[in-house]
Amino acid sequence: MEGGRHSSEILIAQMQSYSKFERPWDIKYIEGTHTLKTWWTCAITKDNFIQAVALKITSLTPHNVSCERIFSILGWFCNKRRTKLNINRLEIMPKLHSYYVTNAQTELKHMHHEKISENQIDNIIHSIQYNENEELDEIEEFEDEEINETNETNESNNSINNDLINFNDYFNFSSEQFCKAMEMNVSVVIEQEPEILHGDLNFDNNELLNNILN
Repeated sequence: MEGGRHSSEILIAQMQSYSKFERPWDIKYIEGTHTLKTWWTCAITKDNFIQAVALKITSLTPHNVSCERIFSILGWFCNKRRTKLNINRLEIMPKLHSYYVTNAQTELKHMHHEKISENQIDNIIHSIQYNENEELDEIEEFEDEEINETNETNESNNSINNDLINFNDYFNFSSEQFCKAMEMNVSVVIEQEPEILHGDLNFDNNELLNNILN
């Protein structure tokens, strides 16, 4: 994480304080209310290196199942029948699919209360298969409409560019007052975050730990 010897020493000290439940890491973790992210973001201290490390570690997924699942979904979306999908639409569709699959119990509550027989399920599947071609036709028609709207927008923009107002007919840009106004220096001050002194970047982690802990 591009840290140095000095910032690593601070990190080790913070980890020692954390292990002893010292402030600000003495906040009680409430199951069902807190998440790892909210708990760590509430623990605020100067040069909060331990927070950055903890958030990075807890954001890592220890497997690639979700990635493989997304690739599988994209493979189904990008078959020969759906080659006209643009990138934005293709990005949104698997997000919606993953969200509703993950949150099926909360988003599709009625499915858990109603008892559906096997015959009803078969009828639903056959209905989906029957309507699939109609759905594809509607998608192609909708995408053709999007292309036509894009072309109309481009033509409209070209028309606007051709009909630009000649401001020289209304304003005197060569006047003395205007030239003086254009010569004014305008400075914008952007506050920068304080620089963190990481120290020497070339150091031995094991040697540093032995020096501090032993």
